[in-house]
Amino acid sequence: LRTAALAHRPDTDLLYRAGHREAHDHVAHAVRAGLLTALDGPDGTGPAAVRFSARALARAAAGTGTAADRRRDHRALAVAVSDPVRAVWHRATATEGTDRPTAEDAARAAVAARASGDRDLASGLLLLAARLTPPHLPEVRSERLAEAALDAAAAGDVGGAHRAAACLVREHGAPEQRVKALLAVVDALGQDLTTTETLFAAARGAARDDPRLLAAVELRAAIRANVTSEDFDGALAHARAAAALARGADDDALHAAALTMAARMERVLGRPDEARAALRSALALAVPPHALGVTNSPEYLGARLAVFDGHLVRARTSLLALLPVAQAAGGAEDLTDLCRSLAEVDAGLGACADALAWAARARSYTREANLSPGPVWYTSALVHCHGGSFEEAEAYALRALRASRSEGDRLHTTRSLWIAGAVHLHRGRIGQALAAFEELASGGGSSRPDDPVVLRWQADAVEAFAAAGLLERAHGMLDRLDGATAAPASHAFARATVSRARALCLARAGDLDRAAGVFEEAAAAFAALGRPVEQGRTLLAWGRVERRRRRVATAKAVWERARSVCAGAGAHPWSALVDGHLARLAGAASGAAGPDGGEAYRLTERERLLVRLVAEGRTNPEAAHRLFVSRKTVEAMLSRVYRKVGVRNRTELAALVGPGEGV
Repeated sequence: LRTAALAHRPDTDLLYRAGHREAHDHVAHAVRAGLLTALDGPDGTGPAAVRFSARALARAAAGTGTAADRRRDHRALAVAVSDPVRAVWHRATATEGTDRPTAEDAARAAVAARASGDRDLASGLLLLAARLTPPHLPEVRSERLAEAALDAAAAGDVGGAHRAAACLVREHGAPEQRVKALLAVVDALGQDLTTTETLFAAARGAARDDPRLLAAVELRAAIRANVTSEDFDGALAHARAAAALARGADDDALHAAALTMAARMERVLGRPDEARAALRSALALAVPPHALGVTNSPEYLGARLAVFDGHLVRARTSLLALLPVAQAAGGAEDLTDLCRSLAEVDAGLGACADALAWAARARSYTREANLSPGPVWYTSALVHCHGGSFEEAEAYALRALRASRSEGDRLHTTRSLWIAGAVHLHRGRIGQALAAFEELASGGGSSRPDDPVVLRWQADAVEAFAAAGLLERAHGMLDRLDGATAAPASHAFARATVSRARALCLARAGDLDRAAGVFEEAAAAFAALGRPVEQGRTLLAWGRVERRRRRVATAKAVWERARSVCAGAGAHPWSALVDGHLARLAGAASGAAGPDGGEAYRLTERERLLVRLVAEGRTNPEAAHRLFVSRKTVEAMLSRVYRKVGVRNRTELAALVGPGEGV
C-alpha cells in the first residue's frame, strides 16, 4: 500500500515489478477492505489499476514506515515505471544530500513535464533539482527555485509556490528571482487575494528601484484591486503605473499585459473608447499570447470585449483560435477561463448543449489544478439557467456565492448573486429573488453598478421589483438604465433586456395592451441579435400577457413560437415552462369551461391575492396573516385554485402565473 501511494497511477503489474511478488493478492484484499478501488480497463483485462478510496488513506499509507523504507520504494519505482520523467522523479526523491548529475536530470525532466502540460510535476522536479544542487552553485539553485514557483503557480499549487519563495527569501536569492517567486505565490492564490499584503510588501522590497520588477508588482496590484475590493479606479491607476514602468524598462511583454489590464478597467468603468485605444496600443506591441499567459493577452481581452459588445460569433472565433495556444502552454487557469468564456458565448448563441460541455471542461480543469471554484461554479449556474435545469443552476449559484464570499472575490460575488436572484425569479420565488437584488442594489455584492453590459443584473432586478409590486423602485432603475444604454450600438442587447423589463412593469401596472407591444419589440430585437434563449424567455412572458388579455389564440401562437425557439436552442428549462403553459391551455380549452377557457382562470379577488403571495414566495402562515384568515383556510383556498388552473403544487402555480402576474 505504501508503494501504491508513492506511485502516480499504480496497477498490480507495476507493484509486482517494484518487488511486491504478492501484489495481486494484496490488492484484492485491500479492495475487499475498502482501502482501494479497482479501476479495470475498458475490456476488463490486463493489470488491475487501483486508486485509494480516499485521499486521507493515500496520505496515511505514504507516510508509513521509515524514511529509509520510502527511499527504497522510490528506488524500486524508478526502475519499475515506464514513464522516463516519472522515473527521474522517483530517483531524485530517493537521493539523499546533494547530487549534481541527478539535479541536472531532474531539471531536464521538468522541461519535458512542462512541455507535456504537467506543470505540477514540473514544479516538483524543480524543487527536487534545487534540493540536490551543490552549495557552490547558489545561482543555479535560486533559478530552479524561481522556476519551480512559476510552475507551481500555473498548476494552482499554493504550497509548492510558497515553499520555493520561502527558500529564495531565506537564502537571499537575486532580487529578480525573489520577486518572480513571490508574485508566483500571488498568482497561485487565484481569486483569494485578501491576505496578500505581506507578499506585496516583500515583493516591493525585493524590487527596490528596478522598473521592470516594479512593473510586475504594479500589474498584480491592479488585479488585486479589481478582484478583491472592486476598486476599479485604483486598479486602473496601478495598471497605468505598470505600463509606464514597463515602457521605461523596454519590456514589451509586461507593457502589453499592463495596457491590457488598463483597457479592461476602462471598459468596466464605462469608457469603451478609452478601452479600445488602450487595447490597440497593447496589440501594436505584437507580443505572442503564450508569452503573456493567454488570459492576460490583448487578444483574449479583445474576445471578451466582443462578448460585452454583443458580437458573439466574432468572440467565439477569437476564443477558439486561442484555445490551442493555451493547450500547448498547459496553464490550467488559462484553459479554465477560455472554456468558461466559450460556455458563456455558446449559451448566448443558443448552443446550449455545447455551453454545458464547455462548463464541464472548465470544472474539470478547476478540480485538477485546485483553482478557486467560485468563477467556474458561476459559469455553470449561468449555462444551466439557459440549457440545463433551474435546479442545477440554483445549486451552482449558491455554491459560487459561498466560495466567492469566503475568498473575498467581490466580482464573482456580484455575478453569483445575480444568477441566484435570476433563478429565483424564473422559478416564481419573488421574495428570494427580491432579497438577492436588494443586496446587489444596495452595494452588498459590488461597489457600484457601472456598465449594464458588463454587470447584467439590473434588468432582472427591475423584473423582480415589478413582480413584488415595487413599481416606483422598478421605474427608478429603468430610468437609470435608459440613460446608460441609450447611445452605443454595443448596448443593443442591454436595451432589449431593458425593454423586456419595461414590458413587465407595464403588465404589472395593468397596461396590458402596451405591455404586449413592448414584448413583441423586445422579442424581435433578441431575434435580430441572434439570442434565441432570451427571445424564447421574452415570448413566454408575452404569451402570459396575451392570456391575461383573454386572447387565447394569440397566447397559444406566441407560446408555440417560444417552444420552437427554445427547442432549437436546447433551452430545456424554458422549453419545460412553455410546454406547461401550452398543456394547461389545451386542457382548459378542452374542458367544460367554454371555448376561451375563461372558467379555468376565473378566480375570486381573494384567490387572486393568494396567488400573488404564493408567487412572491410567501409561506401558508405568512399568506394567512396577510389575508386575515386561518392557515387551514389558506390550504383550502389553494386546493381550489389548483383545481381551477390545472396545476398540482405551488411551484407549478408560480410558473403558470409568472413573476408578479395575476391570473
